[in-house]
Amino acid sequence: MKLNKKGLLSGIAAGAAVLMLASCSGGGAAEGGDGGGDTIKIGVLATDTGNLAFGMDEAKAAIGVAMEKRGGTAEGGEVAGKKIEFVYAGTDGTTASAQTQVKKLVENDGVDIVYGPSSGDEGETVVQYAKGVPEVTFVNGAASPVGMTLEGVENFYRFMGDSVQWMAGVGDYAYNDKGYKKMYLLAEDYSFPYDNAGGFFSEFCAAGGEIVGASWVPVGNTDYATIISQIPADADAIYVGLGGADAASFLSQAVSGGVDKPLVGGTIAIDTTALSGDANIASAAVGMISGGPVPDAGYDNPAWDEFAAAYATQPNAFPSPSIFAILGYNAFESLLLGIEAAKGDLSDDQAALREALSTLEWESPTGPLKLDENRQAIVDNFMNEVVESDGALVLNTLSAASDVRQGTTVYDRFSTCGEL
Repeated sequence: MKLNKKGLLSGIAAGAAVLMLASCSGGGAAEGGDGGGDTIKIGVLATDTGNLAFGMDEAKAAIGVAMEKRGGTAEGGEVAGKKIEFVYAGTDGTTASAQTQVKKLVENDGVDIVYGPSSGDEGETVVQYAKGVPEVTFVNGAASPVGMTLEGVENFYRFMGDSVQWMAGVGDYAYNDKGYKKMYLLAEDYSFPYDNAGGFFSEFCAAGGEIVGASWVPVGNTDYATIISQIPADADAIYVGLGGADAASFLSQAVSGGVDKPLVGGTIAIDTTALSGDANIASAAVGMISGGPVPDAGYDNPAWDEFAAAYATQPNAFPSPSIFAILGYNAFESLLLGIEAAKGDLSDDQAALREALSTLEWESPTGPLKLDENRQAIVDNFMNEVVESDGALVLNTLSAASDVRQGTTVYDRFSTCGEL
């Protein structure tokens, strides 16, 4: 099922009103202040438990790389003559956790800026909360549902593509180049996989493809044997819209269960966070295609080389930068560039910072980065295939696209092409 912007707004109006009332009951960081202090306090919202428990480590790695360029660390430093102080708040990936922690950061810890969160439903919650605290600036971490930047929330910025943008071209490629005509859909049951799968299947179905079955599973599902047994024999391939530990678990069970069909991955199913843990998943993972913001190791960009080298020195780094690390870095580096352009001035409801963020253009590790009128990034995107190299599962970039822009279609759960 797809919703346009009007449908999205009407569907969340009640929740937005509740969040706005709740947020207005406490004071934001800048309330009553002039933004002229010597310290800028940044609240960091990231997952540290649950399926995406690595999110906090990856957020700190992203912050560490950006701050070390300026003589600081993930624990603090100085930017534009202002002391940078961090307050970290861990979540479990759920809306309730995100709401509790973002309220704590703003209303109890008094942060000037919120950076985060990691996951999709969390992001939608944070956007709704941001409406009620216009004196605080919000810079998204890695949350990617389409609707977050269709809300017109003027203090919210996203320096990354959304989950539909990431799948541009993959559905056409699967149908026309790989020859997949019938596909089974397996994905987690929340906002990010809805949009990510919607981006893929809208192309696949338009090209003539057919969805021959669907399973939407809860986050944290560990048993895929029953689902594997239900996949129709005539399915040409399986779409795997899982991430983190869930993706690794499915791939392992696909090997032990004798799944011999090719896979198409959702964006985070082919991420290093899913592929680096179990060496026995190669027979299922190799050949899996997907799209996203992470290029292969041979990507020719000095800014990427510099980022990847710096990332490798961070505590608990993965073998290669994860999607959460590169998205987090692009977002946080953008924030620091904005603070520098504003000369650290957060007065007048952070007007100088917001103008700097809105007009910022820079060469990120994954290509030119700038925002559209909705404060949503226009990005480069990569279509990748999983290959095995020296015993490790890595990405091979099949093609790249520039100037990929956001659409206005927001997807809900669907099970057939006719529901798109």
